This record gives sequence, C-alpha cells and structure tokens, in this order.
Amino acid sequence: MMKNLLLVLMVGLFGFLTTLLIIPFIKKLALRTNIIAYPGGRRNHEKPTPLLGGVAIFLPFAVVFVLFYSIVMMGKLQVGHPEKLQMLSLFLGSTWILILGVIDDKAPLGWKKKLLGQVFGVVILVLGGHTISTVSIPLLGPVDFTWFGIPLFALAILVVTNAINLIDGLDGLAGGVCFFAAMTCGIIGFFKGDFFSVTVCFTISGSLLAFLWFNFPPASIYLGDGGSLTLGFLLGTLAASSSAIYPGQRTGTMGMILISFLPFSIALLDVILSVLRRWITGRKIFLPDADHLHHRLMEKFRNPRRVVAIFYFFSSILAAMTLFLVLGPQSVFFKVLSMVSGFFVVVVLGAVLKLYRIENLVKAIENRPHFQFVTSYRSFMSARICRADSFDALISLLESGVRDLGYDSVEVLSQGQTIGVWSNPGKVHPEAPRSDEEINIPEVGLTIKWVIPTHESESYQKFLAVTWYGFVKEIGCKAKSLAEQPPRSSGSENLCVSEVSYHLEHR
Repeated sequence: MMKNLLLVLMVGLFGFLTTLLIIPFIKKLALRTNIIAYPGGRRNHEKPTPLLGGVAIFLPFAVVFVLFYSIVMMGKLQVGHPEKLQMLSLFLGSTWILILGVIDDKAPLGWKKKLLGQVFGVVILVLGGHTISTVSIPLLGPVDFTWFGIPLFALAILVVTNAINLIDGLDGLAGGVCFFAAMTCGIIGFFKGDFFSVTVCFTISGSLLAFLWFNFPPASIYLGDGGSLTLGFLLGTLAASSSAIYPGQRTGTMGMILISFLPFSIALLDVILSVLRRWITGRKIFLPDADHLHHRLMEKFRNPRRVVAIFYFFSSILAAMTLFLVLGPQSVFFKVLSMVSGFFVVVVLGAVLKLYRIENLVKAIENRPHFQFVTSYRSFMSARICRADSFDALISLLESGVRDLGYDSVEVLSQGQTIGVWSNPGKVHPEAPRSDEEINIPEVGLTIKWVIPTHESESYQKFLAVTWYGFVKEIGCKAKSLAEQPPRSSGSENLCVSEVSYHLEHR
C-alpha cells in the first residue's frame, strides 16, 4: 500500500511540475505557429488565446507511459490488466487523436473528417484488444456481448470523446470535469492494485491541476481540440474497456457498465440535449451552436467562475457516487446514501432542464424553417468556398451576408483599406437594435466587419452568429491557401471597392 501511495505522489507531482514548467513554452509555440483561438462566435474571451494546452498535458503522460511500458517489457513489473498490446494501443490511439485535434486547431477539418479520424483512433484500440465483454445490467443480470461488444465499445468512446469536446467552451470547464474523472479512475485503480490505471490517471490528474492554474477564468491557454478530444478518448477508454480495472470493472466480478460513466454524466447530458435541440430545430447534429449548458448558465449567472464552480460541485458529487458504488461496503447505509445522491442528481437535472423552457421550445419549433435555411446556407457556401479559384471570387462570397442572411452591411478591409462593401437599404427588423461586429484574419491581413439586426429568437440569433463566424473562418483558411499558391500567369486585379445594395423582404 505504501509503495502504491509513493507511486501516486511521484507520478502526480511529475505531471504537475512538468506541465507547470512547459506551459509558458507551449504558449510561445502556439503563438508562433498561429494555433490560436480568436474572440467571436461561440467564444466569450476578449483576446487571442493559445490552443495547445492539450500538448502540455499529453507530454508528461507520454514520458510516464514510455517508462512504465519499458519496465513491463523488460519483465521487471508484472501487470495483468491491461495486457501489453492493450496498453500500447491506448497510447498510440491517444497520440493519433492528439495529432488529429492539433491539426483541427490549426485549420478546421470539418466534422466528417474529424469523426473519421476518431473512428481510426478507435480502430487502433480494437486491434489492440479493447472491447466491452461481459457486464451486469440491472434486471437482466450478467450479459455477454460477444462480438457486439466491439461496436458498443466504439460508440461509447466516440460519445465520451465528443462529449468532452462539446463542453470545452468555458474557461476551466472541460479540464475540471476531466480532473474529477481521472482522480476517480486513479483512486479505484489504487484500491484495486491496478498499477497502469494509477500511473496514467494520477499523471493526468497532476497535469490537469497545473493546467487549470493557467486555464481557470480568465484563461491564458486553452485545451484546444487536441486536448479535449485526447482527454475524452483516453479517459473514456479506461472507463469502457474490459481491459481496465475501472469503475464498474470489478476484479473477478461483473460490474455495471453505466457506473463507469458517472464522472462524465454532465458532459453526456450536454450531448443528449445538443442532439435533441438540433433535431427539433432541423439543424444538422454535428454543426456547432452556442446553446450548450454552460452557455445557458452563463446567461443566467453572468459569471464564468460561478458557472465553473457549479460544474465542479456536481462533478465532485458524481465522482463520490462512483467511489461509493464501486468501493463502498454493501451496507444499508451506503445503499441509502447512493439512493439519496441519485435523487439529488435527478432534482438537479430537472432544474437544468428548466433552462430550456417550454416557451423557448415553442419558439424554436416556429423558427425551424429559419434554422434549416441557415444550416443549408452553411453547407452551400462551404461548397462555393471550395470551388473558389481566385481571391476576388472568394471575397465576393461575403456578399451573401447581406443578400441571404439579412445583415445591414458587410465590409472587407485588407491592410486597413476597404476592398469591398455591401449594404442593405431594406433593413430587416428596422426597429430592432443593431450590433457592430468584426473578425480579423491575420494570416492574410483581412478584417471583416458587419452590422447585424437583433432577431426575436435568441437561439436563432446565436446560431446565426456561430454559422457566420464559421463561414468567415473558412473564407480565411481558403484565402491563406490561395495566397500560398503560385500566381497565375494571367494575373488578376484586386477587388475594387464596391457598393452593392439589395432589397430584402422583411422576415
């Protein structure tokens, strides 16, 4: 027991100190390579922020894993769970997911490519022997999933991976939730004698604690997709795979698989709500929006630290419930305690659902055609961006903000000089307040400004803003790609300053 405790302290301290020391260098690397989150869209920060926080968490894990695996391979440490190939596949799969996420942070891949990359990561795990085999399900007893355990395992990993990615929209949120999940995994591994889980989870816990020092509101560095996807993938695998002794994976007995995911309950709830609201409003499931739980709570409390504290509080309760259910004695007291905790969580769930009030639901259904139009707009304009073969053709697509979305005006500036402007004399909702917004695309020296009216539906307003920001970022990525191409022999003149007006019907 003392040896295990010493191992916990060593790897936890190593993860903490390593991440704490390398984050300043990671920040500089992110700024130098322009892997940065700019304000706007779903983001509520005020200045450009580095996105490579996940790398600072992964590096200590990689060092500890290589040392641990080397000791196992040399025969100096006997480990029954997981097997060598399973350990290696977990590391290789997590490394691939980190690379995939960093690439997406640098230049957005689109949900299809990102999902395909995640599937490839899961394939690495399956080839390494990870699966869900036999578990005990309430009212059914032991169930052997046989071959069906593989697709069930794959689905579980993909859901948890994307759940953590979805909640990574507020300073300190995803990192804190993952900290509680990793601690839960590590504590159970400690009492089960699972050296691998102890080593991995407490290294990650220490790194997350150091990362949160820089990530707690106001954050100076973010996880990025590289961090959130990797944490979800790694911790989700430890929770779901029968190769790991984790919550619900009891040594020599059957465990309830659902218990394994209690630490991720908040993130999974957000996934369910996201799927439901996007389906109800006719949006594509994988298109981002700004209507997640943390967005709703921010609207209510207007304080990011308070919102994060709420998430931490319930994450700690869920972690404690998991520990009680897995490690607690099977006494009447602990059974009653678990029931009371479960009832408390249900009450909280009801309070959370109140944030999505029925009247909002009715408005969302009424605005379904508008949501569907904006969804189709994004898909159509993405295709046009891909086909644009010149800078002029690309910039002219911004005209659609006035023509199709009803903006008052859209202006494009290059190096401070206006090169295109479109205006709408027949303003939509002329009596409503106006918002002046802009986004900078430093890679190509562009600044795009627009004036947007306030719509009655707040959900539609937020979805419209997120869609436009995504469209503008695609314009920036394509402009950079065109700038890197050799100039055509025929040449093309810069877009002339233009004033274009469109009469749009009031909607």
